[in-house]
Amino acid sequence: MAEVSINGVPHKPVPGSLANGISPDRLRTIVQDSHLNFLIGAGTPSSFFGLLGNVEDALTQVAESTAADDVKAVVKASIQAYFFDSVLTPNLKVVERHADTEDVLTSYAKFLRTLNRILLKRHSSILAKQANIFTTNVDMVFEVALEQMGIDFSDGFSGKIRPRFDLGDFNTIRLRMASRFEQRSEVPVFNLVKIHGSVGWLQEHRSPERTEIIFDHGLSLVSEVQRALDAARGDLIAITDGDQVDAAALIPKAPTSAVPATVARFTDAYDRLGIVNPDKRKFATTVLNETYYELIRRFANELEKENSVLFVHGFSFRDEHLRDVVVRAARSNPTLQVIVFCYSRTDLAEYQKLIPDTDVKNTNILFVVPPEPEDGAAEMKASLDVVTSDYFVPIIADKFPSTDQRIELDIRIPREEGTVV
Repeated sequence: MAEVSINGVPHKPVPGSLANGISPDRLRTIVQDSHLNFLIGAGTPSSFFGLLGNVEDALTQVAESTAADDVKAVVKASIQAYFFDSVLTPNLKVVERHADTEDVLTSYAKFLRTLNRILLKRHSSILAKQANIFTTNVDMVFEVALEQMGIDFSDGFSGKIRPRFDLGDFNTIRLRMASRFEQRSEVPVFNLVKIHGSVGWLQEHRSPERTEIIFDHGLSLVSEVQRALDAARGDLIAITDGDQVDAAALIPKAPTSAVPATVARFTDAYDRLGIVNPDKRKFATTVLNETYYELIRRFANELEKENSVLFVHGFSFRDEHLRDVVVRAARSNPTLQVIVFCYSRTDLAEYQKLIPDTDVKNTNILFVVPPEPEDGAAEMKASLDVVTSDYFVPIIADKFPSTDQRIELDIRIPREEGTVV
């Protein structure tokens, strides 16, 4: 049997519970009676994109270095190129639904389909059939998976020709009307809130005083940055240290001459991306700064609502801004429940360091860890597939019929030859 750790204190599963220590009935009650929120971090799609590693620390070290400005500019561009190759470029395959993306898109699709069915089954007259997905990831997996399955979602953009980011687009209730008898039924809607921006966000300068965020359908800016990077590679420092970047070792490798024109063009193109940069400075423009804090405020407001739940997956809580928001909400709102799915048993210790039990007075932050492996068995990892099948699927399994009268979703992800369902 797996353990559930509540604020670092191990708790044995109750009789009749799932192997993870939380019974389907308990989870069913939570999702039936609570405002649903999810916080998804970089660990969730890491099997496809890889982890961010220490890129943020490395960029911060470069910024605080006493090296010459031209040297720091080349080192910074080299680290950004490493980040771009690892995290941003793969999104071109995602939007094309390349065969390489089949696993990650299918995983997200199963997760979203399960949540969609849970929302359909909610019969509360008070709570809307909505779920908020907050994510620090800048990738396009959620958008592609949601659109692929025809699930309604709001991502903050309004308009068709040149969708413009508008916070008023969130929290829209959508109804469908039957063609014959005009019977109306509420449709589940996911609010997709990308706290750190997205590779699909393009900053458009309408005037010196006005900058808008436009949705870049085909990731044309990512392709532009890719071309600029390819032209600049010979003038950048190659980084091949896996997920660790040694900023101190890179600085001596940088030329002391002026920044090459190719590197400057890459930097200019990169800075137009609508993402929060992975460094302590974080922001490239005022509009991203303002948008970031508006989305953080929205996150905090949702956690302050009575009877809210926040499910966390793939998020390390090393981002102090978000960690403070969650801990503060858990302290001030005793009706809030925070359920953190630890990817591995060893992750629990790291969470305990960042959120010690002394910081949470209401004992409403739960760390759920995978079961201890039997002799000789490999350690189980709480991937998104495991969380979906072991935690959320049982909420609707057996209790309700397997078929849904109103909406059945079909997952189709193209391969190079044929399709898979």
